[in-house]
Amino acid sequence: MKIAVLTTGDEVLQGVIVDSNSAWISERCTFLGHEVVMHASARDDMDAIGDILRLASERADVVIVTGGLGPTADDITIEAAAREFDRKLVRNEGVMEEIRAFFHRIGRPASSSNDKQAMIFEGSRILRNTVGTAPGVKATLVGKEFIFLPGVPRELYQIFADSVEPWLASQAGGARIEKVFRCFGIPEASIDERLKGAEMAGTRLSFRVKFPEVLLKIVARSDKEAEARRMIESAGKNIRARLGEVIYAEGETSLAAVVGDILVKRGMTLAVAESCTGGLICSMATDVAGASAWFDRGAVTYSNRSKEDILSVPAVTIEEHGAVSKETAIAMAEGIRRSGHASMGLAVTGIAGPSGGTPKKPVGTVHIAMATADAVEHVEHCFQRDRTGFKQIVAFTALDMVRRYLTR
Repeated sequence: MKIAVLTTGDEVLQGVIVDSNSAWISERCTFLGHEVVMHASARDDMDAIGDILRLASERADVVIVTGGLGPTADDITIEAAAREFDRKLVRNEGVMEEIRAFFHRIGRPASSSNDKQAMIFEGSRILRNTVGTAPGVKATLVGKEFIFLPGVPRELYQIFADSVEPWLASQAGGARIEKVFRCFGIPEASIDERLKGAEMAGTRLSFRVKFPEVLLKIVARSDKEAEARRMIESAGKNIRARLGEVIYAEGETSLAAVVGDILVKRGMTLAVAESCTGGLICSMATDVAGASAWFDRGAVTYSNRSKEDILSVPAVTIEEHGAVSKETAIAMAEGIRRSGHASMGLAVTGIAGPSGGTPKKPVGTVHIAMATADAVEHVEHCFQRDRTGFKQIVAFTALDMVRRYLTR
């Protein structure tokens, strides 16, 4: 089916909040095998909302609308739809009881303003909200299916999962299977270049940049599930052949989790010394459940003195080569590894900017080193980005260096 996704609210049009609801709904609809053909937003105005509802009804089979179902004066989505399509609103006592029960559970009385949330299209279906007061509504208007949902994400997610997704799944024909490859190490354009001419076995390939990684999604559709699986496996094999170690994982996971899995399987541990990333690598590691099995320790050594005191970096090394240098990075990696008797030491030191650069060491310069009992490796990069982007790509590059070393 063709689906239109609409949002209402002054806060969306004014840029006060980002419309993440439309992206989330569109992804779910696409996953279920439907085609999203329209996105639109309207301010809290009866005419503006009516206009996009009418336009959506002309372009789509199903119109999903979020926002404007609350109790306040600017929540007018249902009223605008009733006026636009000349439908009568009636008070639904069942909804009113649900609202009173919700407020009873949280120890507060319902307001008279909540009465408007019980005004529903005559003959429509109520989509139960178990985490808030605004019910979802499914109604047939001008021959099209309209689904009205609250704009609060947690309420939207609950109603969609319980009531909307099962219905959408029942309306989609055939089998749909997808696979996501997580890539790091080369930019999106280079990945696209490598995949040119690859046999995709009838699947559809899409790119999504989730900086600093790139996600590749392939989707197969067929009347038979076995055929869809064959298409996915064939295309996936061809993609892997073209991208090799650029693909670090499939599906929902993280680079730190992948590194952790490899370390655990090898009975190894990792210790990290950070300067320019300010603890981001340690944060990524400890975001992984069970990280204590492989993550030994981390140290943020921002000053020269801390590098000397905590990591035993020789003062002469910093004096002769600088804090941002190959020699200092290696000494940091060896120092943190020795301090915890870890299998591997990983260290980063760089210039995040916007100041601090020199002609020989411009802003963005970073040295990354890794040390084991038997080997030392080092790389130098220059990532000229803002501080946040610099920290992110340096942290990913450092962890990816460990991954690639362990999988050689």
